[in-house]
Amino acid sequence: MLGKVMLGLAGTTALAGAFLVQQGTVRVSVDEHRANGRHVHLLVPAALVPMGMRFVPVENLLDAATQARLFLPTIRVASAELARLPDCDLVEVQDVNKYVKITKRGGSLVIDVQSPEETVHVSFPLRLADRIAAQLESLGPSA
Repeated sequence: MLGKVMLGLAGTTALAGAFLVQQGTVRVSVDEHRANGRHVHLLVPAALVPMGMRFVPVENLLDAATQARLFLPTIRVASAELARLPDCDLVEVQDVNKYVKITKRGGSLVIDVQSPEETVHVSFPLRLADRIAAQLESLGPSA
């Protein structure tokens, strides 16, 4: 009996892990280039972000939905169209001291910024942008 319970638990854990891997990850990395600079590195399963939004106070989500209302349809269309593209560089800007590159890689949008002050890396699955935009659209009043 205990063996069946353990096998069921192991199978459930494996399925949950496979689901999280399939959904992708959100990666945020910020390194400040100064004495005692901050170094923030986050790697979060993308599937947890929409669930985590349920813990955000409703008034904060309503405020975000109101501020972003005009852009939400564009975000949804852009994320769907970008997902259809092959991997490519979308934007690359280099200045004397600054460098910005936005890339579509796999099913993710990757943003890299380098400056004398800091190095920033952000990547997230495009379908996550669509899901968050849809959640925010459902909160706000229709335009």
